Amino acid sequence: MSASAPIFTSARDSLKRFAARALPRTVTHVLVGIAILLLDLVTGPYLLFPILFVIPVALAAWYCGPRLAYALAVLLPLGRFFIAEFVDHPSPVVFMAANCLIRIAVLACMAFLVSRTARQTRELENRVNALVTVCAWSRTVEYEGEWISFEKYLLKRFNVNTSHGISPEEAEKMFGMKVPADDEDKPVAMPAPTARQAA
Repeated sequence: MSASAPIFTSARDSLKRFAARALPRTVTHVLVGIAILLLDLVTGPYLLFPILFVIPVALAAWYCGPRLAYALAVLLPLGRFFIAEFVDHPSPVVFMAANCLIRIAVLACMAFLVSRTARQTRELENRVNALVTVCAWSRTVEYEGEWISFEKYLLKRFNVNTSHGISPEEAEKMFGMKVPADDEDKPVAMPAPTARQAA
């Protein structure tokens, strides 16, 4: 491993932490959109950056939901339209308006698809997180990286206390006792274990 590897790892971890804090915030996507419009304004009519509108719209759809994404999908092309109309003057208004509407339609479709995919991904993650891993041999349950008994799992995850009894089938197997059909919902009184059963 080279000496620069820890530096890159540290920088990567810092970037991940920054992104985790910044991306769920509305202001981040608005500022990115404004920066793209300013870049478009500064470079003039020869270098156009409306394709970059995809970035704030897609990120807003994924992290903040469809409302912000749809708002950006409309406002960013309108901002480009006003730059073209009042600063650049490259073509007739009809063509600029048509381009604006096409961009709005494409960005709105993309916002819909990305936000729908994000919602479905979150639903799938919730389903997967709801799965319980049970050891096939010990019948312990994995919960937060620890293997615990089923009773402790119920208590920690759902705040449910448990008690123990014996089913009629197991009472018959273990003790040779037959529980009458009308008493099946009553607890079974268990005899004291024999020396063989206790061992």
